[in-house]
Formats: sequence, C-alpha cells, structure tokens
Amino acid sequence: MNYGLVLGGGGARGLAHIGVWRVLEEHGLTPGVLAGTSMGGLVGAFIAAGYSADEMERLSRGVSWRRLLDLRPGPGLVRSGVVSAWLADHLPATFEELRVPLAVTATDLRSGRAVYLQRGNLHDALRATSAYPGAVEPVALDGMLLSDGGILNQVPVDAARFLGARRVLAVDVTAPDVLDRTERRGGLWRRESAGAPLGTVQTLRRAVEIMQAQLTDARVGLYRPDVLLRPTLRDVDLLNFNRADVAVQAGVEAAQTQLPRLLTLRD
Repeated sequence: MNYGLVLGGGGARGLAHIGVWRVLEEHGLTPGVLAGTSMGGLVGAFIAAGYSADEMERLSRGVSWRRLLDLRPGPGLVRSGVVSAWLADHLPATFEELRVPLAVTATDLRSGRAVYLQRGNLHDALRATSAYPGAVEPVALDGMLLSDGGILNQVPVDAARFLGARRVLAVDVTAPDVLDRTERRGGLWRRESAGAPLGTVQTLRRAVEIMQAQLTDARVGLYRPDVLLRPTLRDVDLLNFNRADVAVQAGVEAAQTQLPRLLTLRD
C-alpha cells in the first residue's frame, strides 16, 4: 500500500494542505489512504475525490469560507443546509464513492470520546469534523452528538494506521506562534503590534489553540508519523480565509523543504 496522508485541523491555516498536495502531485506521491480533522478532513475529502491542487485553490478563492465555516463564537451559527448544499455541489454523497479511502475524526459530546468516520454519509461526517465548538452546531448521527474532531485528535495519524498505512506523512498546522506582548496596567496583555488588549474572544481562542497544540504534540509523540510537516503560518490564524494564497504557499514551502524525505514514501 502507498503511504497514508494525514491532514490536521486549523481553520484557515488548513489551506496550507493544498500547497502540500501541490508538491506531492508534482512528484507523483499519491497516498493510498487519507485521514483528516476539520479543515484537514475537508481538504482530504477533495483529494480523495480526485481534485488537483489547482482545482482546490481555485475553489478556495471562490467560496465564502466564513459563511461555510464560521469560527466566531456567538449566536450566528452556520445553518447545516448551507454547508450541505455546498458539499453536495462538489463532493460525492458517501465515503464509498471516493477514489481513495478516507477517515475523518469527530468528538462525541455525549460520551466524550473520539470517533472515526469512514463509511456512509460523507457530508454529515465533514460537517461533524468541522463543527467548531460554540460556533457551529454539532451533528446528530447514529445516537451521537458530534463536534469538531480537533477537540481530541487534531492530527489523526492513528486513523491512517487503522486504514492500513504502514508509512505516514502528517501535516500539522496547529502550533500557535509566540504572541508578542507586553504587560500593561490592570494586568491586561496587549499585542505590541496592535497596541490593543486581548479581548474575551481572542483570549478564549488563544487558550484553545494552546491546549490543542499541547495535546497534538502528545498524540504525535504516541503515534509517530514517518514524516511530519509543520508549515510556517505566522500571519495566518483560524479566521484568515482571505489569506488563502499565503497559507497555500506556506504548504508548498514546507513540502519542498522536506522533499528528499517525502520521496522516500514511495519506495
């Protein structure tokens, strides 16, 4: 079997996966299985359906990502019908119709356990894996209440192993960059670049990013990929969908830097 490709979650940062796929395509490095979480699961589904990097990049420029994957906590939850209609326009209805086996992760809010989805309704699975807590409604499926897979398994190397991959290339876009900050009066932290204190939403998002990064490091240490790419995405955060070009190029550069190791995956 060819290697397994694992794509981690990370909102707009996950568009770096398109750049990684571009390099893999150019060198004939087609995976035998795919696994992903959140945005990584979505990109993985497009790869598994046969999309090229160029096709995905064109699609990413034309879609309203904020409308589909609104990560802002608040009352404006994404309507499931909007996402489902978009998925139906671009992807097959079931996992079984994909060209390459795919698994995506989700978190069952009822049991508190990680869930691996690889059969049946593809669109429901993609909505579940990207259901960011507090912003996107969880998906009721088979007696479970499924939310974002990144809560427990942001870079699901184990899922690719379960699908039979002996070697794994994982792409992690989780790691938060160091926040330049200076302590001000009142104990508030302010960004030096912006000169403004971190608000409630930014503080919550930053805390979640840090927790996910620490959990991801622990899981990657437990389920080690053969090659791990971590694109440099300093000025792209979860919501910067307008910086798709920057994210894609970061993925290209990360893959090119590790190209000699990537080429060993087809041996």
